[in-house]
Amino acid sequence: MDTQEADSTLIRLEDIRKSFQMGPVTLEVLKGVNLKINTGDLLAVVGTSGCGKSTLMNIMGFLDLPDTGRYYLEGKETSVLNDAELSSVRNRKIGFVFQQFNLLPKLSALENVCLPLTYRGMKSKEQIDRGRSTLAMVGMDDRRDHKPSELSGGQQQRVAIARALSGDPSIILADEPTGALDTQVGQDIMDLFLDLNAANGITLVVITHDPRIASQCGRKTHMQDGVMLG
Repeated sequence: MDTQEADSTLIRLEDIRKSFQMGPVTLEVLKGVNLKINTGDLLAVVGTSGCGKSTLMNIMGFLDLPDTGRYYLEGKETSVLNDAELSSVRNRKIGFVFQQFNLLPKLSALENVCLPLTYRGMKSKEQIDRGRSTLAMVGMDDRRDHKPSELSGGQQQRVAIARALSGDPSIILADEPTGALDTQVGQDIMDLFLDLNAANGITLVVITHDPRIASQCGRKTHMQDGVMLG
C-alpha cells in the first residue's frame, strides 16, 4: 500500500469473523469479511435480513468485538485497545444513526443532540453551540426545544443524524436509516446524507436492504451469508 492510499484509508477490516452460541448450536454470522473504507466514502452495505450487516456495523462501531481478524481505524489496529480506550474511540470517532432513532423521550431535540458531548466533559455553552450548529445542518434548529413525541418520524431521524454529527466523528454508521420511514420521507433522509457527503466530505456507511437507497451511494458492496461478494 503506498503512502497516498494509506492516508485515504479510514477503516480496513481483514478476515473479520464472528459467531454466536445459540444453545448447543454455534451460529457463524461473519465468515471472513474484508473491507476498506476511504475518507469521504458514501458506502452502501447491501443484503437481506440475517446476512450479517448489523453485526458488521456493531463491530465497526465498537459495540461488539470480532472473534478473530484485524480492524484498523485511521491506520491503528484496534485489538490492542482496552474497554475504556474503545469507549473513548467510539465516542470521538463514530457517529450512529439507527432505524428506530433511539432518542430519549424526555429530552428536547437539542438535549438529545448534546448528550454525547456531555460524556466528553464539554462545557455547557460549547455543547449548546455545537448542538445548535448540527441541528441547523439538518434543518432542525427551529425544532430544538421540541421533544421526540412532538416531531414526525423524518424529523426525529434528522435529530438523530444531528446527534451523530455533533461530536465531529470520523465516520457515521447508519443502520437501515430509512427503514421506519415512508418512501418520500426516506428519500428526504437519503438526500440529506448525499448533501452531507458532497458538501462536507462526511464519511458514511449505510446499512440497507433497499436497492433504491443503495443505488444512490457512491460505493456499494453486497453481503450474503456472512461474506462480502463485492
